[in-house]
Amino acid sequence: MPKFVGAVIFEDSTRLYLIYDSATDTALRPLFATESAALNWQAQGLPKVREPGEAGATEEPVTVVMSLDMEKTGELGLSGRFASRASRKANWLTGSRSFYEMIYLNGATASRVF
Repeated sequence: MPKFVGAVIFEDSTRLYLIYDSATDTALRPLFATESAALNWQAQGLPKVREPGEAGATEEPVTVVMSLDMEKTGELGLSGRFASRASRKANWLTGSRSFYEMIYLNGATASRVF
């Protein structure tokens, strides 16, 4: 199953990195300080990680970028990003894990210009 390194971008432009599973079209919830840390977690077989207890209490709005490679080459487009929420303190994606989940949870008004 193809998996890509993606990112969450906070409103202050801080980035944390994640793994995006293109087979299920969803972002995995653990977040990492570096791209290489996300790749190492993937190389270890994506070991289970428990949701940190404080994740929901410290969440902030973010933009999820599904693929850093596509972002770098300019191929990402608007369909490769979506609004969500994440906790930088807990390193956890707390909101929508896909574009479609964002729309389902928040309605058509959830889309925003990136």
